[in-house]
Amino acid sequence: MTDTAGRTRTPVSLARRIIVAVIVISFSAAAISGIVVLLGAELGPTAWRVLSTTSVVGAFSVAVLCCASLVGRRLQAFGYVGAGVSVVGAVLALVALWGQPTWEAEGFWDALWTAVAASVAFSFASLLLLLADRRRTTIRVGLIVTLALFAIVFVMVVAPIWTDEYGGELYSRVLGIVSILAALGAIVLPVLSLLLRERPADPRGEPHDATVSPASLALLRAEAGRRGVTPDELVDDLLRSASFEPPPVYEPPPAYEPPPR
Repeated sequence: MTDTAGRTRTPVSLARRIIVAVIVISFSAAAISGIVVLLGAELGPTAWRVLSTTSVVGAFSVAVLCCASLVGRRLQAFGYVGAGVSVVGAVLALVALWGQPTWEAEGFWDALWTAVAASVAFSFASLLLLLADRRRTTIRVGLIVTLALFAIVFVMVVAPIWTDEYGGELYSRVLGIVSILAALGAIVLPVLSLLLRERPADPRGEPHDATVSPASLALLRAEAGRRGVTPDELVDDLLRSASFEPPPVYEPPPAYEPPPR
């Protein structure tokens, strides 16, 4: 598929456009409904549901955007799953808002709170997984530890929802400590990734400096101007010539000499 400029759209860019378009349209519709209610309608139960719908759509749209940040990367499947979970959570929240199921429907409420917790976990994890390509050992270890903490928090939050058993004060203290450590990792890791810059790796996996000094650039431009080509064309010609080995030099055999008598 090509756009108006004739450029080919990859499936990744197309998926991003679709996700963003759906989010923008849904959130815009919810926002317009909320503004209309605030401008003219009486703030009764229906008006509050409309305003709550705007908040629900906005919150879960942010979650979907966080998960969609992985689209086009190695771990994009995780992002797709997270976006799907967020959509399910939004639907359940809207059903609870407009359908008003009774509190006796425990299975519905358990699924709703689980979807909400999973949406939050997937959102933060997706943003952290943007650092998965970093080769610094500090970043890699910190990422693994932080993701493990998020998984522990998610399990500890969801377990009481489905088992109806609360672990008491000790459980709350452990959950609070793990939550604080997870939040700390989510804040510190991106900062460390900015401070601990790393050099890109060459095809053999060895780091190298991908930048070119100003002096080298000036020499390239001067030589390209002397030859009447662009710097890119000059580099291509040099690389092509360097990729071929020179032909072997032919050496004639030594002249025949009769053996001594």
